[in-house]
Parts: sequence; structure tokens; C-alpha cells
Amino acid sequence: MSIGLLLLACFVPIQPSGSDVVGGLWSPPEEEADVADTDLGPPPDTHPPAPEEPPPPRVLLNEVMSKNTSAWQVEGALPDWIELYNADAVAVELNDLTVTDKSGRVWMGGEGTLEPGARLVIFADAGEGPTHAPFSLDADGDELTVAWQGTASDRLALGALDADVAWARHPDGGTWAPTIDTTPDAPNGDTPSASLDRSDTVFQLDTLTHVEIALDADDEASLRANRLSWVEGGVTIEGIAYPSVGVRLKAYVGSSRTLDQKCGFKVDLNRYEDREWRGIEGLTLNNMVQDPSYVNEHLSYLLYRAVGVPAPRVGYARVSVNGEDFGLYLLVESIDDRFLDRWYGDSSGALYEGAYGVDLFAGYENSFDYDEGPDSADRSDLTAVIAVLDGASDDAGITALEELVDMDELLTNMAVEALILHWDGYTTRNNYRLYHDPRTGRFQIIPWGTDQTFTSLYYYPWSAYGRLFTFCLANEACAARYDAKLVEVSYVMESLALADEADTLHTWLLPEINSDPRREFGYSTHMGYYAATLNTIAGWPAAVRALVDDR
Repeated sequence: MSIGLLLLACFVPIQPSGSDVVGGLWSPPEEEADVADTDLGPPPDTHPPAPEEPPPPRVLLNEVMSKNTSAWQVEGALPDWIELYNADAVAVELNDLTVTDKSGRVWMGGEGTLEPGARLVIFADAGEGPTHAPFSLDADGDELTVAWQGTASDRLALGALDADVAWARHPDGGTWAPTIDTTPDAPNGDTPSASLDRSDTVFQLDTLTHVEIALDADDEASLRANRLSWVEGGVTIEGIAYPSVGVRLKAYVGSSRTLDQKCGFKVDLNRYEDREWRGIEGLTLNNMVQDPSYVNEHLSYLLYRAVGVPAPRVGYARVSVNGEDFGLYLLVESIDDRFLDRWYGDSSGALYEGAYGVDLFAGYENSFDYDEGPDSADRSDLTAVIAVLDGASDDAGITALEELVDMDELLTNMAVEALILHWDGYTTRNNYRLYHDPRTGRFQIIPWGTDQTFTSLYYYPWSAYGRLFTFCLANEACAARYDAKLVEVSYVMESLALADEADTLHTWLLPEINSDPRREFGYSTHMGYYAATLNTIAGWPAAVRALVDDR
């Protein structure tokens, strides 16, 4: 080989493995060779990150009351409170905890531990001591933060609520909701209260309210001399003391008793000072001396309310006077401005009370007691109704009356009286209120005094003395409307399972009945009346329908 060919051969490129050859010449690959297997990456980190801090224990705000007026009394005071709940599985040292309000003031935990599932109540009263926060809560809105070793474990922005309504988690550690079923230092239950009307906590059928009345010697002498006179006494309700209240005995006839007997009471909480207890301004304490069954009033008002007639709620109370046990009483909702607001949304109308024999007759307008309203001297609204009743009970008269009186409510009311055998109500011109509803300009009847019900042997659904009722029954079309109401209410009565309601209530009350030192009848009398009530519930609704069919 010549030297020239040898040199040419030395310059022929060597084709790399896997490359493409184009026209006999080597072409570089379209992609670079994979060097990942030989890439060692960045050098190792010689300063690894610090391990993450563990989360704070789950110490939660569990129940908060920002306006306690009568929900819970502690050592004679009514403090707001903050309840903490340990939702974690480990105990927490209290000195690791703080609670801060929106002002930045801080409660600092002290000695001890908060065990898993345990609660701690802190009084938000700007007081001193390990369980007192150095701040009070703002009822119009506040912010709370609970922290463990400076790290927040829970927060709550408090919205404004009515007095005695709390924010609480349901169940403990669960979802926030407002409630009137407050349970400081106790489990919150699975669900909040269905109602936020704090007066609902007064009228319970499974809890006795303890009422202690205090009267001095002069007060007792005044009540003996005039049982309907008001005296300035004191009352303690569920441990909350009101030192200056109005007290008088209750009832005109029938259930009227002296202070040496089992008398009924009226207590006016704000007669001398503006105040209330759980949303009510006074107590009506019925002695039940005319209701040996002890359940009739509750069952009666339950039916009234079920058909839309405004009627009071009830609960039960144990009453003492100057430390002496007076026994079991019915705690009846007073018919006052609070009652009117609940039912009508407007308490500015005139409220009249019809005592025994008082009815709508010309010249007798002032026989009605004036309980609420704008001007007690003006009875022109009653006079207008009387003028219609003094006329003919023809269709024109019924039309004129219906412009002044809610006839549907009247007839429903009268139908309930018939079904519960309420011979002592408006049927006989007794135990009723007339409210002039400012929203409609018409009167409605509010029932009262249902202690003597369910047991009359002489009641007839068309027995009537009340002028409004007799005026209707004298008109064929209006009487037919009443008959239809009788049938309608009879079916509602059967649907309420009143016998089961009575049985549950009676079982709970029986020990209180037997231990009542001032009861006026023995066990056999009580059981006889109770059995009569159950018989009426079982058979009377169908019997009324049969009477309507026979007319």
C-alpha cells in the first residue's frame, strides 16, 4: 500500500455502535446517550432537616356561656363559663395550657392534669383563683383560643346569643351548636336542644323545680287577712335567691285555700325590681286540690296546643314556705306579655281576664280584669263585641261577629272543652282570657283552670252559657262549623296517645304524690280519678263523634 492510501485509511471515522449511517457516512444520534446510570447526583446533605414537632394535644373548647343569668349558680354567683375537654388519648399538664380572649388577657393553667375524656370548667368572671379567668366574656361577641405550650389547639369565635343559651359541642368534642340544655362539667349529649327558648327549661315533665318561699310574720298576717293581697317576700328557685318579690295566694273559689292549708301561690319576680328567671317573670303554682289525678291540666293544655289554641305550658314543682314542705305543685305558665309574645309575636294588645260569671254583657265591661295592654280605661273593643251579641244571630250577625272575633279559634277552643269535659271553662263563663290580637284586630279566647277535666258525668258538647258560644249555636251554619270542629278535634285527641303520656307522667309523679304532706286525698281516691281520666281518653272521642252523627 502506498503512503497516501495509508494516510487516508487512518482518517476514516470509526462508526459508533448503534449509530445511523447515511450514504455510507456516520450521522450523530438524534438524542444524547442515556447517562443516568453514571450520574451520581448532588452530594449528600450533611445537615438534614430537624424532625417535625408533634401536634399539640387535642384540648378543645367544649361549652361556652357568655351571658349566664339563671342557667347555673355557683357559690351564690352566676358566672359565665368556659369548659375545656381533653379529646386526646394522653393526659395534659394544666400548667401547659392557656386560654385567651379577644382582649389578649390570658388564663394560665395551674397544678394538676386533665385526663383523657375529662373536663375543666373555667369561670369567666375576672375573679381570682386557678379556675377563674382574668376576664369576662362579651355577650355581644368574643373570641377564645386555647393553647398548649404556646401552640393553639382550638379556637372559637363567639356569636351573640340570648341569656342562658350556650355554645356547645355535640357530642363532647363534636360539632358546635347553640343550646339551652347547658351541662357545665358534664357530658353535652349527642344533640343540642331543639328549642332556644330558655323558658322551655322551666316547663319540664321529668324534673321537679324546687321553690322556696320566704315570708316574715307580717307577710303571713297580711295573707291570712287578705289572701289576694301582695306582700313583699323572697323566693329561691333552684338555688337562685330573689330577696324582694311579690307573693300572694291564688284562686278565688274552688281551689282557694288558706296559708295553713295547701294554698296556691302567685310569685311576681319583677314586682319591685326588673328581673326574670329563665325567661319568665313570675310563677303560678297550682295546688291541684281539685285535680286528684295530678295529670289532667297537662293533658288538657297539650290538646289545646296541638290544635293551635294558645295554652300555657306546665311543669311540676316542690314548694316550701319558711322551710316547711308544702308538697307537690303544678308550675303553670303565666298568661302575661311573655306568653303573648310567644304565641302572637305582639303583646301590645289588650288582655282581659274573665273570672267566674263574667261575660260580654252591656254595662259589664269593667267586670273584666285588665291584665295587659295600652290603656285599661278604654273598653270600647269589648263594647263593640257586645253590640253584635245583642243583635240577631243570623248570617249577617255571624259575619259581623267574625270581624271582631276569631271564630275558627273560638270553635276549636269550645270543641276542646267538650272533648276534655271542661265544664268549668268558657262554657260556664269561667276560667278564660280574651286577647285583642293587634295583628288581626280580632279577639281570641285563651283557656285556663283545666284542673276539673276528664271526669264530669254530666257534660254535653252543646251545653253552653258563654255568649260567644251560644250566639254561634243559635245559627245553623255556625253550629254546623262547630260540629265539624268536634269531629276534627276528636281525631287529634286520639292521635296524641294521651293515655301513654299520662302513664309516663303518673309513674314519675307517684313518689312525690305519696310524700306530699298537705295532699287532701288518699291513694285510692287518687287512683279512682286517674282511672276515670284514662276511661275518658279511651272512649269519649268516639262517643262525641256518635253524638254528632245523631244530630
